[in-house]
Amino acid sequence: MSSLEEIELEVATGEDVQSDRTSASPQPLSDSHQNGMTRSQAWNLYVSHFLSTWNIRTYEFAAIIFTAAAYPDTLIASSIRISVIGASVLWFFIVRSGNATQTSSIIQDTMFCLILFLEVLETLSASGNMLSMERDFVVTAAGPDGQPYDLTHLNSVMRRIDLICKLIAPILISVIVSATSVQIGVVIVGAMSTASWGVELLCAKRVWDLNPRLRILKTIEIGDSNTMLQSLPPSSSCHKISRALRRYGQDFENYFSSEVWIPSMSLSFLHISVLTYSATFITFLLNAGFSLDLITIARAAGSIVEISSTVVTPIGVHYLSKTKGHGRLRGVVTSTNEDSEDSGVGLLERFPEQQTATEAGLERLGLWGISWQLLNLLPVVFALWSLSPETTTTTLPTIISRILGPIASQPLLAFPLFFFLSISRLGLWIFDLTTQQLTQTMNPASQRSSFAGVEYSFVSLFELAQHVVAIVLHRPEQFKWIALMSLGATAISTVAYAGWVWKMRGHLVHWERIGKGCECVKVRLRHVR
Repeated sequence: MSSLEEIELEVATGEDVQSDRTSASPQPLSDSHQNGMTRSQAWNLYVSHFLSTWNIRTYEFAAIIFTAAAYPDTLIASSIRISVIGASVLWFFIVRSGNATQTSSIIQDTMFCLILFLEVLETLSASGNMLSMERDFVVTAAGPDGQPYDLTHLNSVMRRIDLICKLIAPILISVIVSATSVQIGVVIVGAMSTASWGVELLCAKRVWDLNPRLRILKTIEIGDSNTMLQSLPPSSSCHKISRALRRYGQDFENYFSSEVWIPSMSLSFLHISVLTYSATFITFLLNAGFSLDLITIARAAGSIVEISSTVVTPIGVHYLSKTKGHGRLRGVVTSTNEDSEDSGVGLLERFPEQQTATEAGLERLGLWGISWQLLNLLPVVFALWSLSPETTTTTLPTIISRILGPIASQPLLAFPLFFFLSISRLGLWIFDLTTQQLTQTMNPASQRSSFAGVEYSFVSLFELAQHVVAIVLHRPEQFKWIALMSLGATAISTVAYAGWVWKMRGHLVHWERIGKGCECVKVRLRHVR
């Protein structure tokens, strides 16, 4: 028996055992380890994800401050940096006091290039860790529906951890830098990352060891297109390279043949936008005269709005998944019996009819989310275009002046800029959550990881395009053009996703309901007259 046949037999045996357990009578919670994730495994997963996310979010915001201190009055440096533990040591020498006279420009630029090299390694490891945790560990190790740690629960908790870290980490690093200095902030960020690395690795290893589902070997599908490689020696370098390239191309082919590649691409394309609290946008705000305190408060408000999306999304999906609200589903008229007690379904119930209804609810809520984001970005772009590079200060109390800074003379522009940008995050994360759920449930289990890998590739590509544009248009007064292009990218994603929803549902608006509503209004007006 070949090794490939042994792998397939082992996977099939594992599936038979799992199906036998599913068909058996429900097990008590004390035996939940036989059916899914236990409390110990879940908390190890949460701790590992928290430490990883905390370090990413902390340095993500801290490095913006470090870059602005080392390279003021330009957007170039902030457009080509990410994060890493070892970079903290070099940052200490770059941003130390008096570096303009003690450190030559050549040495400073050399250190910055080395930081970029280390950050490339960090980005690859962070992406691999996120791919393993969110798209493989969580989906594979989740318990059956209805259990304490099912997929719905794990998805919501993991996302909530990410958003809470995104809220607290910038506030903490801002307080540290404001109370001490940039150099002390560098040391603290590096120390936290170094101290938590071992704990993070240990927790992830415990989840792997305690959950047998994660250790089941996956079947590798070999199609006819690979038969030409059989003649090459197994140890041949040419064979290994050809197999890797062919598998990489197969992943892209599977991605574009998936039913949900358009929502995934629409979500990925949004990463080209700078209309978010990213490094480029925050650097522009600092150069435009906004204080770090005001930016931190605005970003915190945006994070609170983002966290609320984890509450709004399940409720919205539940409501929009009701059968009586479908009208037409994928071009087919569905039941509209309002007396049915089973007209609504939960978020992740797996019965075929209910799953179809849940997918329809995800599609509809996703369209609402991305449309909400687009509409709220319109006043943001208008504010950026109207923002004058020259501002004058006014006499205000010390605390207010410290928060508002020199931008206090233009409150009519500052308010819509931060308010609408923050509430637009609700639509973005609703769209993100619904799209993630669609890609999890509408893709085969054997293709989930590869699909997510291709999606991350496009995310990185569009983020790179964003930074390239920021490098070309690096002057602060040119940022309004970047903002306008970002709005156009959001509009393209909205149109593409709306077209996909039209294809899946057969319509976007219930015109017949609008007609009935107009008729009711006419009847009431006649009675009034």
